[in-house]
Amino acid sequence: MFRIREATRDDNEALLHLESQSPQGTGISILIDRDDYFYRSSLHDRSKVLIAEEGGMLVGIMAFAIKEILVDEQPIRAAYFYDLRGEETYRRSMKRGLFRLWKACLAEMEGEGAAFIYGHVKSDNNDSMRIATKMKAQIAATFNILSLPSLPGDAGVLDDHLGNLDTEITRLDQHIGIRSLRPCDFGVAYHRGAEFGYLRGIFRMEEGGSSAQVSAWDLSKIYRGRVLHMPLSLRTLGVFLNPLATFLPVPRIPKTGEQLTYMQLFDPICEGPDGVRLLKRLIQRLRRKALADGIDILTLFAYQDDPLLPHLPRFTPQKVMHYHTMVRPCGSDEIPNRPFYLDIRDI
Repeated sequence: MFRIREATRDDNEALLHLESQSPQGTGISILIDRDDYFYRSSLHDRSKVLIAEEGGMLVGIMAFAIKEILVDEQPIRAAYFYDLRGEETYRRSMKRGLFRLWKACLAEMEGEGAAFIYGHVKSDNNDSMRIATKMKAQIAATFNILSLPSLPGDAGVLDDHLGNLDTEITRLDQHIGIRSLRPCDFGVAYHRGAEFGYLRGIFRMEEGGSSAQVSAWDLSKIYRGRVLHMPLSLRTLGVFLNPLATFLPVPRIPKTGEQLTYMQLFDPICEGPDGVRLLKRLIQRLRRKALADGIDILTLFAYQDDPLLPHLPRFTPQKVMHYHTMVRPCGSDEIPNRPFYLDIRDI
């Protein structure tokens, strides 16, 4: 018997088990280990996780949140969907039950008045891209995720500015400006992150008439990556680099089976003629601070039309992941115009 229902906290272990069947990446394959499947749901006021069961077995998940966002400077309601997956053997056969689950979610999202549905899909995830296309979604934009290893060394003193959070949010709001997909209440992600302890800080460097800042989101207590496969070239490189990484500012190559902790950097801002140089210095200091705090990897996000993208720091070996923002209109064929804003809750 096939049925669709809303997930509850009692389903947490089953949902995590289903997630463990879907490692991320091809050359470098990483499995996400976390304690709470509902982490992302808790970041939104209106979210829902629907699950499909057949013969008493959980065979599919779809999770989404209803958000009030800006599009072309106008507030609208949209649905952000952040999980769609099937049980491994069920997924291979692509039974129609997964599309029944999608139709049930679509009916709920349209019933909430969503003008469109959007989500982010890794560009080389062919299965997800194929499913998204079947659901009539199209690529609206592409963004990069740059992975940066933490580094040894003294980070110095960095003010997290959490004591003046409302003032900092106002400052950020002015710098970010109006972009599609930006929450109407810009500060909601920052306040929710501070409430749950995920917002590590808003860090800034100033020199003369220039400044740079970036925000940090720390998932190290609840979210870990486990390396399942590492290409031979990187394993070989690790033999030479890893002994040096204990005392020199060079990247450390993770080993197969090793767990990794993460901190996400977002909302980078530069001002003045030396802003880009200051941003690079600030990120280097945050990489040192991360290692001292037990964090292995920092990730930095930017859409491909972001003017800062060419100036963001690089390292060797370089690892950049490419994601597509997929949009599926509801009731019309229109999709939002760029530039887009990346809400940290959506990553």
